[in-house]
Amino acid sequence: FTTVEGLLSLIHSDLKNCPWITGDSAHSNTKDSFTKFIDRLSECLELKIKFTLILDDPVANSYVQNLYWPKPDPALKIEDYERTYDQNEELGLNDMKTEGYEIESHK
Repeated sequence: FTTVEGLLSLIHSDLKNCPWITGDSAHSNTKDSFTKFIDRLSECLELKIKFTLILDDPVANSYVQNLYWPKPDPALKIEDYERTYDQNEELGLNDMKTEGYEIESHK
């Protein structure tokens, strides 16, 4: 369980200390772009800029608490959608046999 601030703080901390991007062997263009991204993320954390956080969770494992319950949260938008073929493939669902498998196992 965490907050948006907690999530962004963890991402910021992990990325800021990533040696593959910020270390001595990183290319200067990569370092510069990444530094700009980290600075912008810091501005989001400090609420200096407006931003939208999108949680794309194709297996519906995320939970966002509505502090306005039972009224709708004016800042929260929930969209249900069908997973794409690629998302199902990544999850190993495209080749999953859910019908008739009992018959094959007795052969």
